[in-house]
Amino acid sequence: MAWWTLAVLLLSLSIVCCAESIQEFTSSTLINNVVQDPLTGRIYVGAINAIYQLDSLLKQEKKVETGPKRDSRHCTPPIQSCHDAKMTDNTNKLLLVHPSNGSLIVCGSLFKGICSLRKLSSIDHLIYYNDSKGEKAYVVSSEETVSVVGVMSTFTKENDTFDVFVVGKGYGSQGNMKLISTRILQDFGNWDVFEDIVEAPAVQVTPFDDHHYYSYMELQLSCGPNNTYNKAQAAFVSSPAEELARNLSASGQYGQVRSQDKILFVVSSTDEDKPRSGLCMYPLRYINQRIMEIISACYTKNGKIGNKVAVDSPYTTSANLLCSVSVRYKCSADFLPSPLASTPGFALAAQAVHTTRGLLMAVAVAVEAERTVAFLGTSNGKVYHVHLSSTPEVYRTVPGPSSGEAVNKHLLFDRNHRHLYVTTGKKISMVPVEECDMMKDCKSCMDLKDLYRGWCALEGRCTRKSDCRKAEEEKHWLWSPQNQCVEITSFQPPNLSCKKMQKRKWATQRSLVISFKYLSRRGLAGRRRNPLLTRVPSDFVQVAAKIFVNDEVELASSYFTFYNCSAAARQAENTPCMSCVDSEWSCHKCPVFENPTPSLIPVGYETSIEFTGKNLRVYEVKDFSSYLPHQMLMLLFLRSQDQFAYDETRTVDVLFYIKDRKTHKKIDSKLNVTLYNCAVGREDCSLCKSADPMYSCVWCDKTKSCERDCPNPEITDVSFWRLTIKGSNLGIVKEDIESIRVAGGPCVHQEEKYSVSTSVVCEIGGVQQKQSGVVEVKVKGGKSGTSSVMFTYRDPRPERVQPNRGPRAGGTLITITGTDLETGTKDDVSITVGGVVCIVETFQKNITCKTGEYTVQKVPSDNLTVTVKYGKHTTKDVPTPFRFFENPKLDHHYPDTSFVCHGLYSGVSLSLILPLQSEVEVKGENDAVMQFSSPTVNVTDGIASLRTYIVMDNIELELKPFDYHPDPTFEENQKRIVSENSIISVTGKGFAKAMTAQEAEAFVGDVSCGVSILQNDKLFLDWTQPTSCFKRPKRDTKADLLELKIKFGHGQWIVGSVEYEKKTEASWTSPLDIIIPEVIAPMVGITIIIIIASVCCYRKQAEREYEKLRQQLENLEGSVRDRCKKEFTELMIEMEDHTGDLSEPCIPFLDYKTYTDRVFFLPFKNSASDVMITGKLDIPEARRATVTQALNQFLNLLNSKPFLLSFICTLEGHPDFNARSKGYFASLLTVALHSKLDYYTDIMRTLLLELMEQYARSKNPKLMLHRSETVVEKMLCNWMSICLYQFLKDSAGEPLYKLFKAVKHQLEKGPVDAVMKKAKYTLNDTDLLGDDVEYCMLTLQVLVHGEGPGVTLVKVLNCDTISQVKEKILEQVYKNVPYSQRPKVESVTLESAGQILSDLDLTSQKEGRWKRMNTLAHYDVRDNATLVLSRVLHPLQSYDQHQDSHEERNALLEEDKVFHLVRPAEEVDEVKSKRGNMKDKSMTKAITELYLMRLLSVKGTLQQFVDDFFRSVLCSSVGPPAVKYFFDFLDEQAQKHDNVDDQTIDIWKTSSLPLRFWVNILRNPHFIFDIHVNEVVDASLFVIVQTFMDACTKSERKLSRDSPNHKLLYAKEISTYKKMVEDYYKGIREMVPVSNQHMNTHLAKVSRSHTGKLSTQVALHQLYQYANKYYDVIITSFDEDPAAQNKQLALRLQQIVAVLENKVTDP
Repeated sequence: MAWWTLAVLLLSLSIVCCAESIQEFTSSTLINNVVQDPLTGRIYVGAINAIYQLDSLLKQEKKVETGPKRDSRHCTPPIQSCHDAKMTDNTNKLLLVHPSNGSLIVCGSLFKGICSLRKLSSIDHLIYYNDSKGEKAYVVSSEETVSVVGVMSTFTKENDTFDVFVVGKGYGSQGNMKLISTRILQDFGNWDVFEDIVEAPAVQVTPFDDHHYYSYMELQLSCGPNNTYNKAQAAFVSSPAEELARNLSASGQYGQVRSQDKILFVVSSTDEDKPRSGLCMYPLRYINQRIMEIISACYTKNGKIGNKVAVDSPYTTSANLLCSVSVRYKCSADFLPSPLASTPGFALAAQAVHTTRGLLMAVAVAVEAERTVAFLGTSNGKVYHVHLSSTPEVYRTVPGPSSGEAVNKHLLFDRNHRHLYVTTGKKISMVPVEECDMMKDCKSCMDLKDLYRGWCALEGRCTRKSDCRKAEEEKHWLWSPQNQCVEITSFQPPNLSCKKMQKRKWATQRSLVISFKYLSRRGLAGRRRNPLLTRVPSDFVQVAAKIFVNDEVELASSYFTFYNCSAAARQAENTPCMSCVDSEWSCHKCPVFENPTPSLIPVGYETSIEFTGKNLRVYEVKDFSSYLPHQMLMLLFLRSQDQFAYDETRTVDVLFYIKDRKTHKKIDSKLNVTLYNCAVGREDCSLCKSADPMYSCVWCDKTKSCERDCPNPEITDVSFWRLTIKGSNLGIVKEDIESIRVAGGPCVHQEEKYSVSTSVVCEIGGVQQKQSGVVEVKVKGGKSGTSSVMFTYRDPRPERVQPNRGPRAGGTLITITGTDLETGTKDDVSITVGGVVCIVETFQKNITCKTGEYTVQKVPSDNLTVTVKYGKHTTKDVPTPFRFFENPKLDHHYPDTSFVCHGLYSGVSLSLILPLQSEVEVKGENDAVMQFSSPTVNVTDGIASLRTYIVMDNIELELKPFDYHPDPTFEENQKRIVSENSIISVTGKGFAKAMTAQEAEAFVGDVSCGVSILQNDKLFLDWTQPTSCFKRPKRDTKADLLELKIKFGHGQWIVGSVEYEKKTEASWTSPLDIIIPEVIAPMVGITIIIIIASVCCYRKQAEREYEKLRQQLENLEGSVRDRCKKEFTELMIEMEDHTGDLSEPCIPFLDYKTYTDRVFFLPFKNSASDVMITGKLDIPEARRATVTQALNQFLNLLNSKPFLLSFICTLEGHPDFNARSKGYFASLLTVALHSKLDYYTDIMRTLLLELMEQYARSKNPKLMLHRSETVVEKMLCNWMSICLYQFLKDSAGEPLYKLFKAVKHQLEKGPVDAVMKKAKYTLNDTDLLGDDVEYCMLTLQVLVHGEGPGVTLVKVLNCDTISQVKEKILEQVYKNVPYSQRPKVESVTLESAGQILSDLDLTSQKEGRWKRMNTLAHYDVRDNATLVLSRVLHPLQSYDQHQDSHEERNALLEEDKVFHLVRPAEEVDEVKSKRGNMKDKSMTKAITELYLMRLLSVKGTLQQFVDDFFRSVLCSSVGPPAVKYFFDFLDEQAQKHDNVDDQTIDIWKTSSLPLRFWVNILRNPHFIFDIHVNEVVDASLFVIVQTFMDACTKSERKLSRDSPNHKLLYAKEISTYKKMVEDYYKGIREMVPVSNQHMNTHLAKVSRSHTGKLSTQVALHQLYQYANKYYDVIITSFDEDPAAQNKQLALRLQQIVAVLENKVTDP
């Protein structure tokens, strides 16, 4: 063996690879669910159309096909008779293992989500399935996209405990709305298998320890900072390992967390196009604790924790009602207005312990070797293995079974946790949880960082801890990063020369010391042949050293180093000696030169350098005999111009070498010197002398450079008063300044402000007179400098201050004028105003300063002196004084809104106006008002409330409120031709948000046009001044297109273009062609025909009269045209006022009881006194309890479906039971059964099915529901009224109320005949006031007696009767009070100037036997008159109580013919009747017809309100669910009858909803509002109702001259309304279906909310009257019915009748 051979023990280990073939299972369809039997390890797979049973190795044992099957979402199972059924896939929605009885719960999407039970050991064995149990058996959702989860549990009722499973599902459009339900798994009492046994509200909840779901609380789990990861993807519950528990406890966020606690692991993602994901952890104990804290806050702390709101409700906006519930109630939706939830501020937050780019889809957690590992599945088929340590990291990434496909959320472990079942798409794979690579050494095993694998030290293999013997002993099973491998850490000594031999000591981690003996030096020669010697560089070698245990297992290894100094010297060819010396092996020493002196060398000077040498024996030759053997002295002469350039830097470091003269080789040296140049950066003497003394720089006069000496100082600039003298060479230190003189006088040096060489500051003294001179500075060394500028002493004189007043808050910028004010500098001047400091702003020819705050209480102040002080000694007073006044105050501002682009703005009532500090330009100001434009801001969308304020001096006046609205949007105005009579309208959105017609501007071309009307969505140009607006610019020579531009403040928009009409002499266009629709043309035509006919009959006698009449007709046409223009503008403005005045809080909605009473019972005769309205029963007190008990028994009888159906059928079959009785009976039944509206709905459906069968067998099924001739038709009307009440309040009520108010206001704008009930402005031509009554508008100041001194302004007409005036006054005075709570007209009196005003009195005017009712004009009441309104003690007394005598009363009663404005047409005076002729009568009629144009003006005014109401009613996007539910019912039943087509179905729908409900509400708005509808308003509403009915009918009717005027009036709009109806039916058809359970849930909520308010007992008593009236017939029918006999219905009714009639029951 060679000398250099090392004896080392080797161990060969054979490591068994853990790799094995991956087991897989592939389904033919997409996999939905995967569950595992914990007892057997079997896997159950729920896929589309199939269920699989697999063993633990994924070998298929059983398969059951579950689809496809015939099904339809619109059909109720069983679906054998369903016509719409088609082959449908069955998506598995839920799989649950029920191990206690060995069954598998299987729920699919077919048949409304019905479930089945199958045997666990053999799933092809069906234990239970039933599809005929109805809706209670519908467990899961039938929609594929709705998620469903389930968990097994137990339920205890009394002493019985049985198994249940809790099901939670997401929101969907199909099926019931119960998101959480408890399903029983056995028949128990009245409960069937799979029936929901707990009533729970249809909301998302978090129940715990609560079988009845009382503790409803939603708790938000926040993941990441600011809830970055807000979309949960999957979750897993597991206990943490000790390591993770310690980390969670150390975080301090969750308190003490133990290893036996349960943790909720959730993977969540961001809601982004490229999502990021994170893993968050929540201890379940902490979740429950937080929920209890929030529930407790609701009970005891008004929903607050730490004075912060902790309780919220995402389902309501009435936050003040959340926590007002009594403590004795459970905290749930059964006792609260809506379910509770935590506010975002009290969400349970957790930091994401692991984040990644991409989408995490699944999570599973396991504990291995006291550590926690998370398996995270991704959307691209990978599975991350993450060690959940204090710094979690991914230690392994494996591809899934189907790379690229998302990992299913169902990640499962096998029973021994050695494999993970990973599901992707159609495949399940059994993947090992540990790394299977072969690792033969400890380091490779440690590098894996696999939590399942560590190094078994004594066995020498990479294994799981459970597979390693003695693994529990310390250091026997090693795992990184806490445990390192056993390794050799050091050698002592660390290395050796190859020429030496000695023993070595090795130190290992476990302090193992091993010695060995190296071989002799000769072994080095053979190192290349020895495989144990590894040659790295050429001057050393490394030898591998290993330690073995039991001669087999390698424990540790390392390398030992041998070096060679000779080889080290050969590493650098030019410096071999230094290379050897500098090596790490500490070889011998070499010659070297060092320590050069001097080290600083000036540039341009020859300088000697001395340095020393070491180790110079090698140079002991005769050439150097004069030198010391170990030291040498050399001289070196350097010149900068020869070798170096230093123009840019002051110093340069230079390294030089020494060479052997004979060999010319460099001798190692460390010779480094610094060259420096004084001239660089030191341009004057002072800078030169301020250089570091080690450079010895001096200033040279001759060369003017930094060399030897400094020249005299030089002064270049002088600043006055406190003189700042600038120049050069002004000394090096402040002590160099000997003296300073200014204009011959001394100036005291301010040493603290001295600047080296460049600046000197001194303070001058005063002089007796003006004088001038130079500035002289003397420095040490006898040198001095003189300024080239002259210094002059001046006397400043301030003369005036402007302004001379300001607010006490200060901030006023005042200007001081005078002569020589700019003496000195700004820093030397100070100003005070009566002792108040005024800060100098500018110091020039005039001085400006800003005043400080005036703190003296007296305001306004006295005249205060303004004092200007120069330096320390000169003080000057301004002759004019200054005064402080009270700070200005802002009283109010207008407007309070602006567009983003800009809007005109004004502030009002300012007591003191000062210069305004603002970003906007002030347009005008005085002591009371200022105007300016609001600044432009950057607001992207929505309304922005920005802090807006005015800054005047030091005062901020905040403007509250002030909102910015987004800029308006304009629609493109199409090219159109305009003339002088044209109306230019511009449409868009948001016009009136922050602009008025007065502020807006419009331009046609470059000609300005005023805006007369501005609404939110349209504006009209001022066409009342055609000469200015439509005048063509002179430069135009042809009809070119001109831009139409709208300007709002600084914003302007071009909305289109217009072209002026080319006029010809022969062409003329009447404005009537634009304003008046085509309806007027037939009217005018009829008039002309009548006139011509009349003239023809009397041609010979009436030629002149005919000509006169023609002239009158032309004049009338002109007046009609002018009136149209005027009224169009007025009505459009008023329409805008209506829209702005009405708001929802002012709408007087009736409460539910009053609403139902009016809808159900007011249509009947004497309904106002009906017992259902009054709610009073005449029952003796002694029998009241007995009667109540009997009526409750009668209610129980009504709740029996056979009894009620037979009861209704019997009554309808009796001839005395007429239509009125049927309607009244149905309304009573509605009230009686209101507590069970779902049962009421079932009865209604049953009766409707019978009615459909009856009409379907008839020849004309379209007639069904056409009239209310049956009980069920009235029940349907009532059912709609109940279901649409909330819709009326939320949506349709507001536009209906606005329509009513608009109609009423429009009627009252003109004269209304109090007797004839006709109005000038109406929609009904039969109620049109044909005569042109003269009238004027008056504004009255009304003082209400006994209600304070304030007056109310009321607008009336001078032609109004006194009663009409009272009505308008009451309407205005009590406008915020519902009508039922206001005083009535007959209960008040009106007084003017001490006279009581009445409709009739002795002063009433007489015309023959007719007496005219008194009006305001009759009493000569003028504009702005003051009237007093008083209450009377006995309002039922008639007006004659105010007369003075019985004679006057009798005189009034003699007259029985009274009129107001016009008398009836048939009642004409006898004189006129005798004197008149047929021509006069026909002419009067023709002229009267022309007044029909008023219908058009009223229609145009009300058009927007009519359209808004129609849109609100016919809007399917917000349609009530009851409408969808009932329409689907009609569609479903219609399909069962061959003779029912689509048109018939539409007619049924129209008859059931628009004509049965909406027409009733529109015609009777007092059914829903607390208002009064008079006859005149009712007449106009009738026209709108007729229009609505025409729009809902399918038939097309052609219009002619004989058509009613109201049809002609809306002829143009009917087609649009019909299209709305058609779209409404289509939209309802496309809505998400409403299930029976959803509808029943809604009805149950209505029942709970309102039943207690209704007169149920009264309704039952009234229903009993029918039972008593038809008692014999009813009993007979029951006796003939076997089913009734079986239930003893006749006997039960007899017992009730006996009690109520106080009789004994017959035996």
